[in-house]
Amino acid sequence: MGFSASLRILVVCHCYRRQDEIIRIFSARKAIKSEHADYTRRWRK
Repeated sequence: MGFSASLRILVVCHCYRRQDEIIRIFSARKAIKSEHADYTRRWRK
């Protein structure tokens, strides 16, 4: 999970190729309410 440029919380599926230091994003979507709440709760600690 992370933020978009417009500060929306997104769920992102990606892979990292260590030898090339490339991050490939497969998909990204807006987080649903429960995911949003879980993410913000973790950062408040």
